Amino acid sequence: MIFNSLKYQRLSTVCKVLERSRGLYPNLSTMFIRCKSDDAFVTIADVSKRVKAAKTPEYIPRKYLLKVNGQESLKHLKWMLQKDILCQDIFLTGSPGSRRRELALAFLELTNRELEFIALSRDTTEADLKQRREIKGGTAYFHDQSAVRAATNGRVLVIEGVEKAERNVLPILNNLLENREMHLEDGRFLIPAARYDKLLEQHSQAELDAWQLVRVSEDFRVIALGLPSPRYPGHPLDPPLRSRFQARYIPFSTFEVS
Repeated sequence: MIFNSLKYQRLSTVCKVLERSRGLYPNLSTMFIRCKSDDAFVTIADVSKRVKAAKTPEYIPRKYLLKVNGQESLKHLKWMLQKDILCQDIFLTGSPGSRRRELALAFLELTNRELEFIALSRDTTEADLKQRREIKGGTAYFHDQSAVRAATNGRVLVIEGVEKAERNVLPILNNLLENREMHLEDGRFLIPAARYDKLLEQHSQAELDAWQLVRVSEDFRVIALGLPSPRYPGHPLDPPLRSRFQARYIPFSTFEVS
């Protein structure tokens, strides 16, 4: 088998982390990474997923797996792997700190997934999620933002600070999470992959392009990071938006031996 150097280094790092944890906790179930043919199967305990080759490897986070130590972190990664297999979006909540973000980026590195990132604040508007109008060479055009790029290219959208989202942003997020739909300022309309493929069976590609329909990749996922509110400052998540996520609480790091 021949692997490129980046994939080999990534899998070697994961193997070292898992072997170290297995040595510290010999009574726990075996966790390992298995490679096969030109593709890699990431296996944590009894959960396994095929890793696809990335179209743009420069979008994959690097060196975050080195920060993952101990069985507690591996349990979080295993849970995230299960939700990814089930095509479910993830919400990581917990105390302030960088651990939730590091776990999310380590998961993307482990599964060879490309990243799109957006940090929400009180000043975030619809244009920050959809498209911005820019002027180049005296001509105005629309530039896709991170949410649109993630949806169309099959990347993972990491949303930082969900509890800071204003009311005008929530409907856009809710529609993207529930229906995988979004109306863009340049006239295009994002629709889920299943509906697009069904229309393609009945109509030609030229007709769909004329209707300005854009296919949302089936690999598109959302990982939201937020703080529990009202314990911490922010807006409580609306029940419709909260129900779109599979949530997991990430506590403070314990004193793990590395």
